[in-house]
Amino acid sequence: MPRRLHLPMTITWFTVIFVVPMPFVLLLSRGLPTLYEPSARIILVGAIAYCWMLSAIYMSTRPRWLDRLIGLPKIYMVHGILSLLAIILAFAHKSLMNSYGLIALTGNAAFYILAFLGVWSLVFMSGWLSSRFSILGNARRALERIFHHELNVWLHRINVIAVVLIFVHVNLISYIRAITPFMVLFYAASALVAIAYAYEKLYQRFGSYRGEIESVQGIAPNTVEITMKVHGLRGRWENGDFAFIRFPRERKLHEFHPFSIVSVQGRTDIVSFAIRGDGDFTRTLVANAAPGMQSRMIPPYGRYQRFIEEHSANRPIVIFAGGIGVTPLVPVAMSYGNQGRRMHFMYAARSGDQLLYADQIRRWAQTESCDAQLKVGRFSSAEMRHAMEDDALYLIAGPATMLRSIRRMLLAHGVRSDDICYEPFTW
Repeated sequence: MPRRLHLPMTITWFTVIFVVPMPFVLLLSRGLPTLYEPSARIILVGAIAYCWMLSAIYMSTRPRWLDRLIGLPKIYMVHGILSLLAIILAFAHKSLMNSYGLIALTGNAAFYILAFLGVWSLVFMSGWLSSRFSILGNARRALERIFHHELNVWLHRINVIAVVLIFVHVNLISYIRAITPFMVLFYAASALVAIAYAYEKLYQRFGSYRGEIESVQGIAPNTVEITMKVHGLRGRWENGDFAFIRFPRERKLHEFHPFSIVSVQGRTDIVSFAIRGDGDFTRTLVANAAPGMQSRMIPPYGRYQRFIEEHSANRPIVIFAGGIGVTPLVPVAMSYGNQGRRMHFMYAARSGDQLLYADQIRRWAQTESCDAQLKVGRFSSAEMRHAMEDDALYLIAGPATMLRSIRRMLLAHGVRSDDICYEPFTW
């Protein structure tokens, strides 16, 4: 069976690559003086690079409406690829276009900042690359011992400085500044992205939900379940969602970090998270989490429930989970399994004590329409193929290598790509 394009993702790519730059290109090309026609293509390349950088910065604000359509991991992927493409075009523009004085200074400074951050992001921020290439993955793990999460987040914000320099660079070019329609669009687009970026940052600091930890319980080695009361969150999340949380009064926990919600969605402001101490942020949190600790939360993100609701309600659901990745799929299974829907839960971990919520999953599997298979170690290809069902939906969560492996297996056996949902935490 042929793979089908995921329509929202296809539209997203088409919009950011072609639709957004098109009016800039048309207005600029029509307004360029005849004297600059030999350099028109290189000038237009610079304009396209700026459009892509604006789009990438907008993506960095994590627009919630777009998350519900394509998912935040894919938003980050688009953000990363757009940024790298913009750097390539900026290099071509810089190399082939002669400029002097402040025009050259602002343009060159912006390019060098973008190039530095591009290389840095390949190692630290673009998990979709470092999870695929062992060299980048090893470099990331080695350097994370020195450069911690909060430093990486702050360095990433220097992108804004580069875009401001490009904004000044364009305003210094007299023959560009004289093209009034282009400059009106240029100012409007720049202002809209600046407003969106500023709003998101102000919201994170002052508008995000306030909360506090109610309880902390060890559920596995180096893993705790943290239950929090989050004021104003009541019912404003979906099963399988994850939320960005920070602890502003705690050292090394000031920046937002994503965690999957293990609670079943309901009309409550009490939510729980299963957290394993893998990175600098999570190790600090697991070691120091205590009742009463103050928190801030951004309203949750996620695609698992939306994905299920986008398909027919009578289709069976097959779940593949690995290790701590089971967290978002527990509430999904508990919710839809109780509705009498046919579900099959495949869950594996490296050791028995890392099979989180095993008793809860086994009790759930006693329902007539549900069954579960828990295993220490990996499922064989034959076991995974045996779990497949006709016309099923597939939910996957776990390590990045596991996600890719299972997805390839499903596609190879005729499952359509838009019948598979997964959200890798690789940023």
